[in-house]
Amino acid sequence: MRFQFLATIFFLSLFAFAKDAPRPILVSHNDIKGPRLDQVHTEELKIFPDGRVSYKEQGNDRKIGSFSIRLTPQKLGQLTKLIDSQEIRSLPAEIPSQIRTIDYNWDKKVDLYRKGSQQTVAIRNFYPLLNSHRPAYPKALIELECMLQDIQRRAAKRPAPTGDEDFCPEALGKTR
Repeated sequence: MRFQFLATIFFLSLFAFAKDAPRPILVSHNDIKGPRLDQVHTEELKIFPDGRVSYKEQGNDRKIGSFSIRLTPQKLGQLTKLIDSQEIRSLPAEIPSQIRTIDYNWDKKVDLYRKGSQQTVAIRNFYPLLNSHRPAYPKALIELECMLQDIQRRAAKRPAPTGDEDFCPEALGKTR
């Protein structure tokens, strides 16, 4: 009888803590597959209203990693402003493939949470650099992806991309 009582108390306390946990403002999930079956990489990024960031990645191209950082108030403000922009709010629930890929396939899903509402955007065969050749994706979506890439890089303590590795300036139409 004592065991049942203790188990009930344990589960009720878990429920109470789970209810108080803050909900993220953004969850980004990337599935990247290479041309061979053994080339798979998955990333999940969660950003919370207080600036906490949780980033997890796994795949056979890197070790499994779990990272945490906190965004500065300025960076969090920029991200929140972009998420609340009309251009991001008007994104469709699914963006079909804009290009036929040969070397890899990048499927992206972003869940955005705003004051009681949720917006989900799924992008098939995401290829942001395509914007440097033609307007394939809305500029705000590319800006959001560039911000998320920067946050992931900082969380994993990786150096900034250089030269051709940095697609953001070209995809956003900025000169290097």
